Formats: sequence, structure tokens, C-alpha cells
Amino acid sequence: MLERFHYTGTLPESFFTLVPPRYAKLPYKQQEDTAAVQRLFELESERNEIILYTDHQQLRLVGIFPHDGREAHFGFWETTDNLPLNKQAFALLQADVAERDRINITGPLDFNTFQRYRLRLGEAPSWGAFDREPVNPSYYGAILAQLGYEQKSTFESRRICKEDIPAVYSDKKLFLDELKKIPYDFVPLTPEVWQQYATEIFELVHHVFGSNPAYKPVSREQFNMLYNDKFAQKLCPRSSVLFRHKASGRFAAMSFCHPNYQPLRLPASVSPSFAQDYPRLKHKVLLAKSVGVHPDFRGQGLMNYLGAYGMLCFQELYEEVIFCLMRSDNYSTHFTDMLPYELARYALFEKRVSA
Repeated sequence: MLERFHYTGTLPESFFTLVPPRYAKLPYKQQEDTAAVQRLFELESERNEIILYTDHQQLRLVGIFPHDGREAHFGFWETTDNLPLNKQAFALLQADVAERDRINITGPLDFNTFQRYRLRLGEAPSWGAFDREPVNPSYYGAILAQLGYEQKSTFESRRICKEDIPAVYSDKKLFLDELKKIPYDFVPLTPEVWQQYATEIFELVHHVFGSNPAYKPVSREQFNMLYNDKFAQKLCPRSSVLFRHKASGRFAAMSFCHPNYQPLRLPASVSPSFAQDYPRLKHKVLLAKSVGVHPDFRGQGLMNYLGAYGMLCFQELYEEVIFCLMRSDNYSTHFTDMLPYELARYALFEKRVSA
């Protein structure tokens, strides 16, 4: 029996228990921190009306209605391969959207782009899943298409194999040669530096990604739930960096990179650290996770110089690299355009609604 009810401060136990069976036979898992999700709902209920749709066994769906704006979102969607059940749930969502005079529905989006959002399309790539990669059963995209949803924005991850790494260095030789000449200081992102410049990093991330589709600013508390001292501990301190403009002293660009720790199969409650866990990795793959340039400093080739900075230590520390979750129309994709790569695709979906 499908239920519809408002979030009023608690989530039903089934919200979490129906997820593991969806991934039991897949080579990757959907890991959720129950306490963190509960706190996220508490924080986001201040700026959204939240409605849940679930049968407590096969499907959960969350309708998100921001108090400002004309859009609605859906998120936290998990389901069996059951089209009729999804038709019922999304019909209830669409009725609520129309009643509130919203013009479209976007998702999956767990409140904002700092949290989980997007679907991974097609079959799993060779790497299975890296840290915080959107993962889902392969039938999710087909269900949304049959429900009338279209791709609003697309994204991709690109894996450069070991045998193609020399071509990267040949292709980017100019940027490597010029790196020391640019008017920027390089501040390696060690845990100590993260702690020292936590406020500046929070502000830089907002400016770098603020114009992205579906972006919404978050509170410092919500930011710190994900990007905190534990996150800093797992960063690679040799390839992760802040570029600081010499003349103004302003932070102009950022690159957050860390090894792919997934092969270690650490418990969900354990956060990896570079110092402890990098040496344990047999196959060392670098994840280029969050890379970007402040709008005031764009047009100077800094994305390429961020890549070149990471290349200074790459051959010493890693065998392969995955450039993670780039928006398909973003300038960052050009860094690897001329190289062979393995591709994984993702999409954020949208449906127009008639009031």
C-alpha cells in the first residue's frame, strides 16, 4: 500500500531498511549514514516542504518543494524494477507539484548538489564505484524515461589507463613547463592547511560552483558534514592544492584529489586517511574529484595548470587517474579530450508540469 505523508521531524525505519536489498547483488553498495541523513532532513525542512511517498518495502521517493522559486525536486529515490508502482508514486508527486503551481520537477537531487544527485547511466564501469559516485541499479534511467522525464544535464567520469599516461605528459608539456612561471603560489592541501583555511575554502567552493545547474548554497554546518577534517585526512597532499594569487593574496583555484580507497572495502563507519591507507593500496588510482576556478580568475588556463600541478607527483604515486563527475559541457572536460579514456555517464532529469 503506497503512503503519502509530510516529513514532520522523523523518518520511518523502512526509509533505510528498504535500500540494502536493492544493491545486494550489485558490485557496489549505496551506503547511508542514518544519523547524517536524519540531520540533513532537519536542516533542509527549514527551507523546503518535504513529502514522502513509500510502500515501506519496494519504493521510497521524496518530494522537495523549496519555499522560494517555482521548481520542485525529487530525491532519495530507491525502487525495485516495478514500473506500475513507480507510476503511482510519481503521479502523487506530480499532483502535489501541480497543486503548488510549480512548473517542473528535477531529480534525483537529495536537496542540493553537495549531497547525492544524478543517476549513473548504463552498466557499471570497470572500476565499480568510487567514493561518493552516483550509483544505482541500471533500470533506474529506463523507469524515468517511461515516466516522461528527460535529461536536463549530463555528466561524465573518464578513466585514463596506465598505458596512456605517457600521452598525457606529452600533450600537457607546455603547461608543465610554464607552471612555475604563473603568478600564483601553490598551497598543498594538507590536513593542517585545511584546518587553517577552512572558512576560505568554504567560500571558494561556493564561488567556484555557484553558477552550476541546480546549485544551492548550504549552511556551514551542512558543508562541514561532508567537507571536514576527516575529508582533509583522505586527500592526497601532493596532488591536492589551492592556487593563491600572488598580487591580491586571494585563493583563485582548487583541486581536491585522493586515491580510490574502494578496493580496501573499509566499513561505512570508517573514513580512510592518506597517511594510513594509501600504502595499503595495491593498485593506486587517483581520483580528481572537485576541481575548479573562481569566476574572477577564469580565462587564464588555470584548469590546465591545476592538472599540470597534479602531474608533478603523479608518476611517483599513481598508476591511473579518474577525472570524476565533470559536467559534459564544462571546460574541465577539455583536459582529456585528446586522450583515450573509459567513460561513465550520468544525468540529472527533468519533467515539465502543467498546473
